[in-house]
Amino acid sequence: MVIDLSDYGKPNPLSPNELEDKLFHLSSILRSKEADGIIFRQEGALRWLTGVRHQIINIAPDAVSPVQVLVVMKEDGWDFTFVTSRFEMPRIKEQLPPIYEGCPKIQINFSESFPPIPNNIISSIDSTYFTVVSEIIQPLVGGLKGNQYKKLQWLSCMTSAIMAETANTIEPGMNGSIVRGMLFNNFSHWDIESNLIMVSLSGQEKFFHPLYDSRYRIDPDSWVKLVAGTRYVDMIVSASIMIKFNGCSEHAQRTYRCLQEAVIEYADCYRVNALESDIYTSVGERFRAVGERFGLPEFFQSAYAHHLGGPTSPLGNRDYIITQTGSHKMFSWMQFALNPMETKYYTKIEVQGIIMPFGPPLIIDSSTFTPPLALEYTKVVSSGGTNGNLANIVLR
Repeated sequence: MVIDLSDYGKPNPLSPNELEDKLFHLSSILRSKEADGIIFRQEGALRWLTGVRHQIINIAPDAVSPVQVLVVMKEDGWDFTFVTSRFEMPRIKEQLPPIYEGCPKIQINFSESFPPIPNNIISSIDSTYFTVVSEIIQPLVGGLKGNQYKKLQWLSCMTSAIMAETANTIEPGMNGSIVRGMLFNNFSHWDIESNLIMVSLSGQEKFFHPLYDSRYRIDPDSWVKLVAGTRYVDMIVSASIMIKFNGCSEHAQRTYRCLQEAVIEYADCYRVNALESDIYTSVGERFRAVGERFGLPEFFQSAYAHHLGGPTSPLGNRDYIITQTGSHKMFSWMQFALNPMETKYYTKIEVQGIIMPFGPPLIIDSSTFTPPLALEYTKVVSSGGTNGNLANIVLR
């Protein structure tokens, strides 16, 4: 099966309005810290500011980038000093100036070393550095009307469609390396970057984090699980899809349907000022209630079988994982990704959402680029009003 996605053009990697919104947000945070500037070191932060990928090898979004930048706030604008090795210098001198041409208030400079850093510049030697970087980078700037949201929505829909196409193309007998390669190739065809691909074939069903391996193959009646983390500039999407060959029992489908209900109930916990430890406790309560409603009393065991997921941003596929003793508070425009796995058939489901300023979170609808023949979706509404279209099992 081939899905034509050519009508769904990419949003601008860093639109002028997005840059303006980001600089306003950045200046607000710096002023609240009584600082004149900050040094961005993380790959995700550099993408956030430039709209360009900088990593040479595949590194974590919060890892140190080959390019760093000293950002200084002036009375009449900004000074950006990009610091990198001479091996990267020709590239960034060609790529970065056009990005800021429409912003006369931004002065850009290039150097192979940092100038002396004043005390009023926030840097990695400061104890609050990572907290401040998170405050700057984590919120979805511009809300639902901003270009960041357009990028996130487009990436989510493209990811789901490409994974559905792959799910309908793989065949029994293929090994893990081939399946992984097909998914990677399909992402590459549409210029989708991926920093994570996991493939679960026959014999790997119980693995929470299956790694692709040529020793494992698709059996004629097997379950297959595909997991991917995709990126478009600074935005990151985490997605999973289940495939079953040669039919699927009613009990397995009911269990998966229960998992769909449970993950939306879990997502409903993500609201402004919600405390991490309270969310952790609520997950178990909600999974138990959903399991009882579906006549699956053992289902509650699935609540904590896999990690609970948690907030995501340009700094990470997961910024951190929700834990029982965690003290983080949720805030407006935080993104989150949840991927529970049930313990009967080991099916997995994934949703990505955004915490809204008021009321229930928004679950990103990833279904709109995918034809129903490739993958059907079920709309689920939680007891608290959170709703989302969730991928069904692909039956082969």
